[in-house]
Amino acid sequence: MKFNLKSLVSPAVLFTIALFSFSCSKDAVLQENIVGEWHYSDNDTDVYIAFGESSEYELFQKIGAGRYREYQGKWFLEKGILSGDYAEGSEWGSSYKVEVNSNTLTLIALNGSEEVTVYTRESIPASVRESANMIQFHLQEPRSASLTDF
Repeated sequence: MKFNLKSLVSPAVLFTIALFSFSCSKDAVLQENIVGEWHYSDNDTDVYIAFGESSEYELFQKIGAGRYREYQGKWFLEKGILSGDYAEGSEWGSSYKVEVNSNTLTLIALNGSEEVTVYTRESIPASVRESANMIQFHLQEPRSASLTDF
C-alpha cells in the first residue's frame, strides 16, 4: 500500500486553519457584542462599564456610600477570555471568561474564585460620569481581584 504524504498533511492543515478561523471569527463576534455600556448592582456595589470599539474602557464603581470612582484603560479579548490594563499599564486583578446573550454580559473570574457577575446593557447616567473621582493606580499598589474592581 502506497501512502501519499500530501493527502495526509492536507486534511490536518485544513482542519487547523478552519479551527483557527472559527476561533477568530467567534472572538470577533464576541468582541462586537461586548462593545457598549453595562451595569451591575448588588446590595453594596454599583458598577457601570463602557467597552469601546477601540478596546478602551471606562469603569465607574461605587462601593457602599460615597461617590463613584472612575478607572480607564484598555481591554483585550482572546479565545473568549477578557482581560485588561489600567491606564498606567498595570493589569486587572483577574481575567474573565465572557458570555454575552443579547442584553446580558456574564463575567466568570479566572483567578481561582470563579465568581460570576452578570451585567445588563444600560447607558451610564450623566450624573455618574459627572460626579466620579478619577482614580490612577501606581504600579506598586496592591490590586483587588474582585469582579467589581477590574
